[in-house]
Amino acid sequence: MSTANDESLRVLRFWRDLEIFNIPTAPSKRDSSDQTKVDTFRRGKSLPWQLEKFAPTDTIGYVHVVYLGVADTEDLSRLLLRGLFPDRDLSERERQRVTGNGWLAAFVVDELGRPKPDSYLPASFAHGVAALRETKALDNINARLERAKEEFAQRRHQLPENQEQEGAAANAANRAPTEAVLDWEDLDEELRIVRSLLGEAANDPSLDWRVVVRTSRVKRRYLDDSLQAATDFLNSFYLDDLDRLIAQADKKRPFGKALGAYLGPALQEQQRVDILTDNAAMAGLVSAKRLPSARWPASTKHPLVLAQQAAVSQVISSLGEAEGLIGVNGPPGTGKTTLLCDVIAEIVTERARRIAALDRPVALFEDKMTVAGKGFFPLKAEVVAGTSIVVTSTNNNAVKNITQELPARKKVADEFSSADYFADVMREVFRAQKVLDENKEPIETWGAVAAALGNAGNRRSFAQGFFRDEYLPQRQADGAQAQGGEQLAGADLADEETEEPSPADDRPASMKQLLEAASGEYRQYQNEWQKAKQAFLALQAEFESCRKVLERAEKAALRIDDERSRLNGLLAEEQALGQDIQAREQALAQQREAVATQRTVVEGNRAVLEQLRAGTPRNLWDRLMGLFGRETRRMADLRQSLEAPTEALADASAALAEMSKEVAVAEVQLGQRRERQKTVSSARVALERELETHRRALQAGYAMGAKHFPDTQFWALPADTRHRASVAVGPKLDELRAKLFLQAVDLHRLTVLANAGKFIANLRAVNGMLTGGSRDKLSPEHRPLLWDAFFFVVPVVSTTLASFDRLFVGMGQNSLGWLLIDEAGQATPQSAAGAVWRSRRAVIVGDPLQIEPVFTVPRSLTEELRRRHDVAPHWSPIDESVQTLADRITPFGSWVEKTSSSSPNDAPERLWTGMPLRTHRRCDDPMFSVANRIAYAGQMVQGRVDEAGQPAPWEFSCGLGESAWFDVRSNRVDHPVSEDEIACLLDCLARLQSERSGKTKVYVISPFRKIAQACGKRIRAHGGIDYGTVHTFQGKEAHIVFLVLGTAPGQAGSGARGWAASKPNLLNVAVTRAQCRLYVIGDASQWGGLDYFRELLRALPERSVPVALDRRPMQDAAFALLDDQEGIPEI
Repeated sequence: MSTANDESLRVLRFWRDLEIFNIPTAPSKRDSSDQTKVDTFRRGKSLPWQLEKFAPTDTIGYVHVVYLGVADTEDLSRLLLRGLFPDRDLSERERQRVTGNGWLAAFVVDELGRPKPDSYLPASFAHGVAALRETKALDNINARLERAKEEFAQRRHQLPENQEQEGAAANAANRAPTEAVLDWEDLDEELRIVRSLLGEAANDPSLDWRVVVRTSRVKRRYLDDSLQAATDFLNSFYLDDLDRLIAQADKKRPFGKALGAYLGPALQEQQRVDILTDNAAMAGLVSAKRLPSARWPASTKHPLVLAQQAAVSQVISSLGEAEGLIGVNGPPGTGKTTLLCDVIAEIVTERARRIAALDRPVALFEDKMTVAGKGFFPLKAEVVAGTSIVVTSTNNNAVKNITQELPARKKVADEFSSADYFADVMREVFRAQKVLDENKEPIETWGAVAAALGNAGNRRSFAQGFFRDEYLPQRQADGAQAQGGEQLAGADLADEETEEPSPADDRPASMKQLLEAASGEYRQYQNEWQKAKQAFLALQAEFESCRKVLERAEKAALRIDDERSRLNGLLAEEQALGQDIQAREQALAQQREAVATQRTVVEGNRAVLEQLRAGTPRNLWDRLMGLFGRETRRMADLRQSLEAPTEALADASAALAEMSKEVAVAEVQLGQRRERQKTVSSARVALERELETHRRALQAGYAMGAKHFPDTQFWALPADTRHRASVAVGPKLDELRAKLFLQAVDLHRLTVLANAGKFIANLRAVNGMLTGGSRDKLSPEHRPLLWDAFFFVVPVVSTTLASFDRLFVGMGQNSLGWLLIDEAGQATPQSAAGAVWRSRRAVIVGDPLQIEPVFTVPRSLTEELRRRHDVAPHWSPIDESVQTLADRITPFGSWVEKTSSSSPNDAPERLWTGMPLRTHRRCDDPMFSVANRIAYAGQMVQGRVDEAGQPAPWEFSCGLGESAWFDVRSNRVDHPVSEDEIACLLDCLARLQSERSGKTKVYVISPFRKIAQACGKRIRAHGGIDYGTVHTFQGKEAHIVFLVLGTAPGQAGSGARGWAASKPNLLNVAVTRAQCRLYVIGDASQWGGLDYFRELLRALPERSVPVALDRRPMQDAAFALLDDQEGIPEI
């Protein structure tokens, strides 16, 4: 293997070992629902299967998932560390990065209290501690985990198989205990076994060990499938994928380009282009010739702006016909989702172009084959290859946001209100999945364009809402299929209310019913398909024509300034030549006149000479004397008299010759000037014609609505104006691009309906895959075919990274087309490896300057494993994320200077980020300006401005006034919780309560979970206010945010404050949750001098809050100035 592949293998093994020590998260009461109850149990409390309220009946059963050895994740992380390094403890940063509760083992218990032996899942971190302590190696960890499962199965007993069904109803009435029913002695035994793996420290009596049970109510006919689904849910997240990749690397089989790049070397600095400073590079990225053909049907009043255009263009241009990976840096409120929507629109439209190349709808399919014992019609690879889209994230909210937003009617602008892609089907899916808006109302849908399929419940509820057919349990379904029947498993295991429509069901037709109806209208849909194809091709041709207009306009814009400069030069030269020619002509005329005069002088001198000679002719004597060489006196006198006239004639003749020569030279030069004048004049005329052509081309571009092209005039604009501008596009073209996407969607719709019979068969097979009905019958080579069929109908699927392996089981390298990872700054590097491996192309969107990954493995152990595998620090999840790994291999991006005053004399550090989004539209000042200064070196620009380019704040006011820092200096602190700060918060909320409307969102957030928990207990009476740590709010926004800082004064709280101020990330996220108002509650003297918080204190007016036992005086002091304000409108 090459050195690069050797490093990749070491990195993968390092990541695999880290994942062994990742502490799994236990569910909490917040995860409860109408059909699922999550509760915590300590010894002595009756277990769920011992309670009458969970007694099974003939129709209802229960599934219990037991999480054993539950404790605070911080405590478990400390045990992990001390199990390997007894003298070490967690740092402040490590304590703050871990949240929630973890567990040591989990397994499924049936309704009678009997554990399902094959469901046991030991937490790998505990076994990893034991392995390192005993053997100093992790090579046998898989064997240890398998042995733990086998030993659990041996310890636990089952009733005989034939008693399972027969005994259910009987035990419902008479719950006689059996030796197989799990009780507290059994749980204590299991806890003792797994706790021993962590060493003596795990026996500390101060540790609060408990059991958490998740109980689901299930209709009895779904019980077997529910037990299986619960078992699947417990499978590990990333270990299997990492083991798979290690095995491939060991065999020296190359990875795909996306994963190869992800695991490859970083670009050198000279290979990176900062598009925020290199105008030529940015101009190339947003060139009209790279303009994608489609866009999401958002309002044409809100087009993509410069940096968004560059990112979409680069994604489509660099990955559209190739494989690879690209990073996009999206600070808060800069339109990451908008960008992803446009990428999705272009991918769907590209597949429509392939569909339009078919002569008839049935040409979409290959020959019929058998999949899982049923007929299936695979789609042609040349149509569907590389077009599947998966949206994923570690942040479940980010995943939900995209797949719930895309199908929503409000996501499509009013100007495209007629858009309809199986809208009623999607509404049924939302109903089945209980998707509601913020007001707990059903969401109106426009199209079945996205599916949330991350967990088994989502898959089943989607299947039920999408296909909606009578559900048969697996055993009955197998029997029916044996008799030739074909039924679907499509019910949400935890949703009894929506599984079976009543006979008078007035719900709209399901996809299955639509397809059945369409199969009887074969000719109609064949004809409609042809019309849709022609309409699509016409729109595509119109777009190409418009793009050529814009390309010519851009070419004109780029050349016109230079041509104007050249024309001015030609005009100046032509004028100078004219003047020069005129002067030369005048001079030449004078020269010619002088020559004529001089010729007269010569002739006069010649006449005088001839006259003198004629007046003294030579006689015979003169000639005779001349024969002897003698001169007579008369001839001597004549000679002397001729000397002067002869000399004068010679001089005049010489002067005439010289003057004639000068005239000749002047004539030649004049001729040359006249020729040059003709040349310049011709060039001027030609350039004027070209300029006129370019003016017309530019005018045509402007006529299409384009306001800017990437020319010298554009780059001369202020930077903030440029970043709010759109280049080489306008409303008319954006409308056309949106229509092209919607026509592409409609072509998909009619392709499905025109092939209704085949899609019934295909979607039936897909349903079997989604619901688990064909789990054991699907071969690995068939799964990609089924996913192709599904993605053709529903182009976007979402899942968390943790569920990726389970959702796409059996899908191998490059089996997916596009992977879109959102909030990638929160994801550990190893969490995306399997997803990237399965994908041809990966677009990584996030921000390394917001919340970092939650990582529970202590730094000491991480560093030990890193050194053991000889891996560079930049592969470690301690300080790196999926986003930083993607950015380092993205050539176009920007440098961001890190702002910290800790070392003012040092050169500032720089962070390289991928394609930068920089136009912010969420926050008013001071929130925007603070975040911009502390995190982005002032690179962001305010997107919401008026016509004069000045910030246009949200229309909002409240009784608390403008954003402020409530300075609460208190000693009543149970670190980090300050009672006086919470009292100040309650006073503020009481002030708001009387005027807050239902539409006003309020968040209470804190850097510290103990403060968030304390606030939550005290604010429940106010209702409708979300609270939590900063980490839980990334991707969310509210009108008003209270940031409660807490911590003990002085040295006691300095460590916690130092952690919060160690990087800009936490404060950046906190302040950018607030759209309109930010109220900071904390001790300004303790916080205001720290990095980043110093900037926050400068930006906010301080309001001193006296600390007193009587809360009313404090309240009066805090709001004294507010009482003087008049006419403050209600929220």
